[in-house]
Amino acid sequence: MRLYLWERTIYRKTLQTFFLFLTLFYLFYSFVDYSTHINDFLKENRIQLIDLVSYYGYQFIKRAELLIPLALLIATIKQLTGMNLRNELLALQASGLSFHKICRPILCIASCAVIFSALSAQYLIPTAHSYIDKFSDEHLHTSHNKEASIHVIHLKDDSKLLYQTIRDGQFFDLFWVRSTDDIFRIKYLTCDPINPIGTYVDHLERNDEGMLIKTESFERLEFKGIAWDKKMPRRGYIATETRSIQELFSLLAKKTNSYSHNDLLSQLLFKLTMPFFSLLVVIAISPFCVKSSRSLPLFMLYAIALFSFIAFFTFMDASLILGENSVLSPFYAIVLPFGSISLLFLWRWVRC
Repeated sequence: MRLYLWERTIYRKTLQTFFLFLTLFYLFYSFVDYSTHINDFLKENRIQLIDLVSYYGYQFIKRAELLIPLALLIATIKQLTGMNLRNELLALQASGLSFHKICRPILCIASCAVIFSALSAQYLIPTAHSYIDKFSDEHLHTSHNKEASIHVIHLKDDSKLLYQTIRDGQFFDLFWVRSTDDIFRIKYLTCDPINPIGTYVDHLERNDEGMLIKTESFERLEFKGIAWDKKMPRRGYIATETRSIQELFSLLAKKTNSYSHNDLLSQLLFKLTMPFFSLLVVIAISPFCVKSSRSLPLFMLYAIALFSFIAFFTFMDASLILGENSVLSPFYAIVLPFGSISLLFLWRWVRC
């Protein structure tokens, strides 16, 4: 599609500002995070540069749902107010271009941000949480007490590996919970997801009286039925926020007892609605940036926009908590306020 000069200019300047502030925001976050964990990084000689780069790359994916809309908000204000103060908006409108057509390049950028956020929630966020948890367990000793809780690996067949710690390449004091009626207690299990071998193994099964009793014992046993991914998170409870959209749909369909229905539904609705936050910030702030005025109050515009951004994001997080804890229906807690606010700003944007 052929772009006019004014469209290319808006694309270029908006993207420049967007990536500049996105980079600055994340560099500031990375600096604070590195300062917090600097003792661990200095003590851990095993940390390679590629591991550190991967860690902060996944941290960016984890924080992108906040950083991308924030950078887009700043870029939208700067671009539109700059065009307004230089009378470029007036010239474009005098040539027959409507406000909505002038904003089209910024809306296209916001739409790309929506697509990225949605794909990230499905494919990148679960991997990011898994890598960050694994990196924290292995390297961030002073910031994460590895002995404080039981670690869990959730397998694809819905069974679980519960273990205390890892010693010399082996899980120590491990339980393979195949079901509530079938449990293996293993003293040591090699950390090999392809061919795990257990030492000092007891097999516990539930009898007709409802009691778990030891039915078999082995000094050494090969567990061909266990298969796990080394990238799986090794923390006690896998929070629903780390699940992908498809996994949340599957868990809702299974009606699993591991999570409450409202917990799953709240996270699913949150992950489906919040990617549109990038589009919402553009639609919400644009009409205020193109008002005809001799002295456009830029400081107040930035201040109110940033305050409103933080307030709305905090409000949605609070609504998510209300939905997860069944205080309100997830639809009333998440979809209704997000949809109502979106319709309010969309109505104002259409009338502009």
